[in-house]
Amino acid sequence: MEVLLGVLAIEPMSGYDLGLTIRHSVGHFWNESYGQIYPNLKKLASEGFVSCKTVRQKGKPDRHIYSITEKGRERLKKWLTVPPQPEIPRNELLLKLFFGEQVPTEILIGYVERMANEHRGLLELLERTEREEIDNNQHYPGAPYWKMAAHFGQMEMRAHLRWAEETLAELKKIASKRRKRSEIRQEKRHAGK
Repeated sequence: MEVLLGVLAIEPMSGYDLGLTIRHSVGHFWNESYGQIYPNLKKLASEGFVSCKTVRQKGKPDRHIYSITEKGRERLKKWLTVPPQPEIPRNELLLKLFFGEQVPTEILIGYVERMANEHRGLLELLERTEREEIDNNQHYPGAPYWKMAAHFGQMEMRAHLRWAEETLAELKKIASKRRKRSEIRQEKRHAGK
């Protein structure tokens, strides 16, 4: 819920706009679905952390614009002063690599290549977001902090891509050794006939 308060501290917006803003700003490290956003907005409103104003529109459904209240700003500030809790990482790709001896290496190569392609796309998105969104919104007091978070994401994606390159090279060596061993076994079987 704090992500909603944080985004509303930037400016008032609808639930739909909150989802878009979250996806385009902090989406590379924090995600909220609309199924989470709307119930949490109602809860925040019922507890007095946000207020809601209905804007009538001709020929369209009414828009509900949410604003953070002073009570909401206090909750956000209090949450920001609590040190972040360490997260236990869960990475299915690494888990599958760990047990990779059990499957053909080509399967693992495909997984790592897919991850690298996804991370290349994320890196491009983060770089574009910084160029087009953050740099064009320097008038917001939070812009330097947004840039710091974007840089973290970019550096993380570059590190993942470097790891993927090294891992793919190693997996290809393993695949080559496996093929050679398989060929030798087949030759021995044919020689024994």
